[in-house]
Amino acid sequence: MFRRNRLKTRLNQGKSSTGCWLFLGSPAATEVLAHVGFDALIIDHEHSPGGLETAVHQLRAAGGSDATVLARLADNNASEIKRLLDAGVEGVIAANVESAEEVERLVQAAYYPPRGRRGAHFTVSRAAGWGASSQTYFDNIQDEILVVAMIESARGVATLPEICQVPGLDMLFIGPLDLSASIGETGRYDAPAFQTLLAQAEQTILASGVRLGGTELPGSPAAALFARGYSFVTVGSDVGFLRQSACAAAASTSRP
Repeated sequence: MFRRNRLKTRLNQGKSSTGCWLFLGSPAATEVLAHVGFDALIIDHEHSPGGLETAVHQLRAAGGSDATVLARLADNNASEIKRLLDAGVEGVIAANVESAEEVERLVQAAYYPPRGRRGAHFTVSRAAGWGASSQTYFDNIQDEILVVAMIESARGVATLPEICQVPGLDMLFIGPLDLSASIGETGRYDAPAFQTLLAQAEQTILASGVRLGGTELPGSPAAALFARGYSFVTVGSDVGFLRQSACAAAASTSRP
């Protein structure tokens, strides 16, 4: 059923927002995390198990919550984008974009004509309440979809001036692990070369006026990123929260 995109509304109002990654493909985990206060949940289709049908179950599990549900794409593919949006995902995230042309393809796939080339199926789609809210969906969805591209390589950083100029792009999200790997410093977030590249990406995005998103890093919690100009920060994942809590419980349990 169509609803306003709460995350996009918050971003348009200049409000800092948080998110959580969903890597387990679990509707139960989605349901738990949908009601703890995150502004958005991100279903991961780049590295994680689960496909379109799993995503539909996760969307149902998140129903009734205020959390906006986004999907990170397995590939910047128009067919995948169309099916996820028709299923009810409220925004899409393309991994590792490195050119303005890639971002243009993303935008074109996300929007109906004349802004894009998304095929029309709102007459009977789940996103439009299986047809119950077809006209409402069609009249409003162009302003509600959130389109996000990830910057995850030195090449992507180098082409940011062109990427930032693509109309219809709502946010650029920096993926730090692959960004560090692209310069041979995988996971070494304190490496001077990584810090320089990260700062370059942040400054270019902020200067362009495109919203900046990212994830917490050791020594850089959400509050620090918000202070640097980030609008959206992911603060964990379903598998991370489960493992951390389980390890803490196991470590603190005394055994006879």
